[in-house]
Amino acid sequence: MTTPITSAVSAPAAAQGTPGATRMKSQLDTPDLFIKLFMAELQHQNPTNPATPASIAQQTAELSQMEASMSLTAAIKTQERYAEDSAATGLIGKAVTATVTGKVVTGTVSEISLSSTGTPVLKVGQATVPLSSVSTVGTGTPGQAPTS
Repeated sequence: MTTPITSAVSAPAAAQGTPGATRMKSQLDTPDLFIKLFMAELQHQNPTNPATPASIAQQTAELSQMEASMSLTAAIKTQERYAEDSAATGLIGKAVTATVTGKVVTGTVSEISLSSTGTPVLKVGQATVPLSSVSTVGTGTPGQAPTS
């Protein structure tokens, strides 16, 4: 009987560019780590029922599929962040209405920045407004409700 190599090592997300989160370190990032885990599995297998080449190949294929899936997920999240950043940039000079901590904020977006979590934050008058709080976007005069 064998035990699949499924352990993962957490690494700071800053190494991947994702603030405030952690990512799974690939077992194949360093060949030494993969070999050590593989050797540990072989050393601790049941001698009366050793791993077959087919089961080892299956585990390796499953590991590769998992890593490909994780890579695809990371790429999609990166694309989502780029789209969100682009949307925020497109709001500069636009009149917006947003609700921040229960208070309605209306005005023209003068600048954008990124919060500590990497999400876009808009400067509307003196208020700082998270992009996710914007409810209406249009053209108009600062201080007046936006018109579509």
